[in-house]
Amino acid sequence: MAPQRRIRVAIVGGGISGIAQAVRLQEALGDNKAEVTIYERSNEAGGVWRDSRWAGAAVDVPIHLYCLYSHLNPDFSSHWAGRDEVLAYWKRIVAKHRLGDRFIFKVEFVGSRWDSLSQTHTITFRRVESGETFEVEADVLISATGALNRPITPKVPGRDDFRGLQWHSSRWNTDVDLKGKKIAIVGNGSSGIQVIPNIADLEGIEIVQFVRSPGYFRPKHNFEYSRFQKLVFRYVPFALRLYRWKIYYDYDYTILSRGTGTFASDLREKLSQGVVDYMKKTMPDEYHEALIPKYPMHCKRVAYDGGWLASLNKPNVSLTASPITRVTPTGLETADGKQYDVDIIVWATGFEVSETGVGLNHNVFGEDGKELRATWKERQGAFGYRGIAAPNVPNYFIVLGPNAIAQNWGWTLGHNTEYIARLIRGMYDRKLCSIVVKASIMDSYNEFLGNRLAQTSLSSAECGTSWYKDPITGKIVAPAPWGA
Repeated sequence: MAPQRRIRVAIVGGGISGIAQAVRLQEALGDNKAEVTIYERSNEAGGVWRDSRWAGAAVDVPIHLYCLYSHLNPDFSSHWAGRDEVLAYWKRIVAKHRLGDRFIFKVEFVGSRWDSLSQTHTITFRRVESGETFEVEADVLISATGALNRPITPKVPGRDDFRGLQWHSSRWNTDVDLKGKKIAIVGNGSSGIQVIPNIADLEGIEIVQFVRSPGYFRPKHNFEYSRFQKLVFRYVPFALRLYRWKIYYDYDYTILSRGTGTFASDLREKLSQGVVDYMKKTMPDEYHEALIPKYPMHCKRVAYDGGWLASLNKPNVSLTASPITRVTPTGLETADGKQYDVDIIVWATGFEVSETGVGLNHNVFGEDGKELRATWKERQGAFGYRGIAAPNVPNYFIVLGPNAIAQNWGWTLGHNTEYIARLIRGMYDRKLCSIVVKASIMDSYNEFLGNRLAQTSLSSAECGTSWYKDPITGKIVAPAPWGA
């Protein structure tokens, strides 16, 4: 009997999702059962952590919860590890599992088409430097592009007329000396509030921040782990796992406050009041109206304040909630008629999630010959099965698919990559050519999901827009309604 051939797996994305998925496949199938290739747009692995070069870039999930449960690290220096330490952790995993030769760099995904006759995906890539396209054939296609892969820069009139420097926060220009500069930070999401306290004390710098909406900002009390703690984590059996479980439990308990029942509502009120009290105590009174929200907590992502609110008390830092109406050659103009002349504009305006952050879908064609994007649009936004599978596209998995994010990024990443690897191992063991979720199961699951979402604060009418939702229809497409 001829030996069974290896399953050819194409992973699109070489960030932490792609790395984690490659590790799980290696664990589940070894090298003799699967041929895994990772296609990455940049020239090195790391994804969002490779690109996040702004001052103060760090995790907003405690690092021992953010890392893979199968690759715990007793030597992390602090509770909220910084960008360099996080990136080094993931690169060590690449080296440990000898994944370096699995990468093909500087190529971007163009499209894929499922062939029912050959039971394979024909995938088209483009070489970033030359623009040349090429095709590969794979038995399984995995989208590991992550939720934060396409920066959003607002289409503000006059943006191209600005004579100074401008960039998105995720594409930080590290060659520019910020001393003595007037800087506009547009946005008050995670990157915007991380960078300000880390540059506010530079000599001669002036910062004005433009915010669009209020939010809940929890205190981010960082601390370093002592040498003794690290030794305990390393040598005392189960110590690090128990510590991680404690963090996990605290996070999952907080997720309970998303519900609409009496207990959940009371818990949310208690947590909300604590956060608002902290915000009022920490920032200047003049910014209370602009920054304290009136919507229920958790219907938008709660951010962590590592010194931003306190930095608003500094004489060289100011904030305005008046909408930007246009960019002038020398700065920004707002709806209240004020002109702000600046040297640099930083667009800390987040990422597009509903179209590209919940899995490859443009030019992804399934067994019905229809583009996945079109299928999603017909249903008012992205949908799938258990956060990993898409409708009508066999042998296609998404590490962070529609409504995948439960509790936090780290837990979801570890859970979903293992789930996908087990499915592919099942295909190999049972000699299956393809698997796809039945339409009736897909519909039943999404009806259940919708009912659960409706019972959470995520669906609150007071919430308005957020990256959790499809910007056109308002359908919730990113988070799951449950914790871990």
